[in-house]
Amino acid sequence: MNPAHHLDHAAVEARSLPQSPTSPAEVRDAGLRLSDLWLPAVTLHRDALHHNLDRFARWCAERGLDLAPHAKTTMAPQLWAAQLERGAWGLTAATVAQARIMHRSGVSRVIIANEVTETAQLAWIAETLADPGFETMCLVDSAAGLELMEHALRGAPRRLPVLVELGVPGRRTGVRTLEDALDLAERVARSESVRLVGVEGFEGVFPQRRDDDSPDRTRTWLGRLPEFVRRADARGLFTGADEIIVTAGGSSYPDLVADAFSGLGGLSLPVRPIVRSGCYITHDDLFMERASPLRSEADADPLRPALSCYARVLSCPEPGRALFGAGKRDLSFDIDLPVPRAVLREGRRIPVEGGARVVELNDHHGFLDLDEDAPEIEVGDVVEFGLSHACTVFDKWSLIPVLDDRDHVVDAVRTVF
Repeated sequence: MNPAHHLDHAAVEARSLPQSPTSPAEVRDAGLRLSDLWLPAVTLHRDALHHNLDRFARWCAERGLDLAPHAKTTMAPQLWAAQLERGAWGLTAATVAQARIMHRSGVSRVIIANEVTETAQLAWIAETLADPGFETMCLVDSAAGLELMEHALRGAPRRLPVLVELGVPGRRTGVRTLEDALDLAERVARSESVRLVGVEGFEGVFPQRRDDDSPDRTRTWLGRLPEFVRRADARGLFTGADEIIVTAGGSSYPDLVADAFSGLGGLSLPVRPIVRSGCYITHDDLFMERASPLRSEADADPLRPALSCYARVLSCPEPGRALFGAGKRDLSFDIDLPVPRAVLREGRRIPVEGGARVVELNDHHGFLDLDEDAPEIEVGDVVEFGLSHACTVFDKWSLIPVLDDRDHVVDAVRTVF
């Protein structure tokens, strides 16, 4: 089943489309252009999107990595299908609610990248264990969490595969020491409700940058995951598994993950190394561009920004300042503010090239400060913005138009947050 098929003809309120409610199928047939959209509008660029999908799939294959992209980045079944068609091993969900949508969309394999402690959610997982066409697994990072799982999964059709989560001290979830992780793995291996299939960690809690010691700190920490695998295998703790899974988030450090997981041989079972990077699909202008190994300054065939926002200038109330009609309800702002790329006026695209910068966002307004050498900006102009951190863009838009290289609207992507 194509994960996007059941949504293709379903109409949804779409604030940037001239007709609403509408569906992806209707948008494809409407013959729209960028100039027809109601602004502000966040758009996807087809060529960059397809390039990123192909490029990262190839990059993973070259390094012997499987890919289970973090699907919460987009929550877009149409894009999940594109990732799976390019060989993704499965998808990653942050929550059971997301995994339920993936299951309903026909996705066959999901990693839930959290320990699940909600009784009703564990009951749903227990129900899916009766579905031979669906494989899910989740994390465990404590004996208390394991006991909750065991109680809720008692009597389930089969044991739930789990990954012991290793964490970073002072940061998010996960067992803090290797010895404690091995003790927990011993406890999992004795369970009648779950079975140990590997280890998981999320290095994205380290700063995502290449200009300080963050990569070195990340390398050191990632080395704990293969060490866990070797020591747990030596104790015979994977006897209920068909293979040993070792997986990390990847985030903007998939190269460090690949290095850490290389050479994991000589064990009792085959090893499946999995990276879970999600933001690669659209890349961005700042956050991922600073640190990804496939950023423009580090690779001859880099990932490309595939998201843009177009907003109308509403007011120029004083010299050196313009107000545009997009804000926190439209754009990501949690890591970086948007980046002005160009002014669109009467069919022309006038590059800004650093002469303007976004300094503040309100709910529906943005503040654009202009240098003396910046292009003149007038009320009614359209400003094209690059964005940072795709994860906090997709959730703001129920239907995102897709543009080709001539600014024709050739598709629309439905999100299901």
